Amino acid sequence: MSASSSRSPSVSPSPATADGPLLELEEASTLALDAMPGPRESPISIVFNDTAYATLLATPDQLESLALGFAFSEGVIDRADDVEQIEIAPSRHGFRVRLAVAPRIARRAESQSRATLSTSGCGACGVQEESQLLFGLTRLPTSSLPTAAAITAGLETLRARSATGMHLALGLAADGSLRSLGQDIGRHNALDKVIGDSLGGAGMPDIVMTSSRCSLELVQKSVRARIPVLATLSYPSTLAVDVARHCNLTLINCHRGKRLELLSRGDC
Repeated sequence: MSASSSRSPSVSPSPATADGPLLELEEASTLALDAMPGPRESPISIVFNDTAYATLLATPDQLESLALGFAFSEGVIDRADDVEQIEIAPSRHGFRVRLAVAPRIARRAESQSRATLSTSGCGACGVQEESQLLFGLTRLPTSSLPTAAAITAGLETLRARSATGMHLALGLAADGSLRSLGQDIGRHNALDKVIGDSLGGAGMPDIVMTSSRCSLELVQKSVRARIPVLATLSYPSTLAVDVARHCNLTLINCHRGKRLELLSRGDC
């Protein structure tokens, strides 16, 4: 066999156009999976005692923070102390995270367990009732607006910590300094990791910033955690803005770092 015949099939170059050469397809179909720069994604089963609650598709790290933050955002637990122990074990394709809780917490989990898989793209998938989707929404107390300098500092951290195919959620102090970080293929999982880390640490951040658009679920999680400010990189849904205004959550669209737009304010 000649040297040329042993190579992977080449992709023909694209013809030029009036506006310049077209992009070419780069051959990567034989690249080993562990050599690819993209994020990992695994099924993560959340179990309360013996009650299987939900299976998330998530990046399989910071699993204790993810489980705590998810359980809190769902309203299954009210504080970190509600969880006596966390056990992580491999499953066939992912991981099983078991939270040992008191019987009353297990009963609560059983009463609102999800019917289906929660995908990495939508943390609200599988809720059975609209009231479940809107759980935990309340009006936050009045708070000061963040400074433009604090938001700018957060944007600089987002740029510095970016990773291929991953969403970031930052827990920031009022001055924009970094207090906690969640990284995941799913934007809602990344925020849950920040919330879970904060539950067992120095308290909730003054600002959360995500590297994504803003959907209702991010507003719901922020309000449930009583975080007064949510800043997102791209434009939110109208439902997210409406709920943020009703809940007195300060919501800022950062327009991918090009300008800052105050869509909902919590200072009045």
